[in-house]
Amino acid sequence: MRDPLTPARVVAAATLLLERDGFRQFSMRRLAAELGVAPTAIYWHVGNRDELLDVIADEARDVLGRVSTVGQSPLERVMSTASALVANINEHRGLVELAHQRGILLALLGPARQALAAEFAAAGLGGLGIVDATNAVVQLVGEHVTFEHYARRWPEQTVGDGFDASAGGVLDEAASAALARSPDRDRTFVVMLRALVAGLLAESDSSGGADGQAVTRTSAGDGPIRAAAQGR
Repeated sequence: MRDPLTPARVVAAATLLLERDGFRQFSMRRLAAELGVAPTAIYWHVGNRDELLDVIADEARDVLGRVSTVGQSPLERVMSTASALVANINEHRGLVELAHQRGILLALLGPARQALAAEFAAAGLGGLGIVDATNAVVQLVGEHVTFEHYARRWPEQTVGDGFDASAGGVLDEAASAALARSPDRDRTFVVMLRALVAGLLAESDSSGGADGQAVTRTSAGDGPIRAAAQGR
């Protein structure tokens, strides 16, 4: 026997459909088919499409910005926070697209931005330095996950060879072989993020936040950055 239709059941099913198929493919007709009801039944329980999406976006406030921060050093802690943010965005792309369309994505990512700002402040940055550092990390994360989303649809790219000759024979065998393969984008992102964060932390006038004291927080779990870093 099918469960009775309720607003909570409609919102849960709509969220799953949005996460699975994306914002552009979402429709009340598809949702009705998933629930096995007529579209009019959905309208009666939750209103029209925009009203339903508003409810989903409001509930996403407790999801998209949730991050974890772990590590001994400021560098490790900022890296772990960014890793959790990447993992969260990748897991909830439908909600991210909805929030972006609604113009509230940065608001929903607020907890993650606050966590990053707190880590930079604890590391000794101040004023606009905290602002610039936080925005730089969030922007790099956003550009990486956006690129990865669209790159999945692109054909595999060949790299070519001849690196030894072009570099005057200065490359060792391992480097030449690696450069002849398609780049590992997750690994490259780790390198980019590490260099960015290290440079930002170097702007600090204080060593008080870099004393290696461990503070552990838990929430979202491991993400692709941390996994890639562990494989280095």
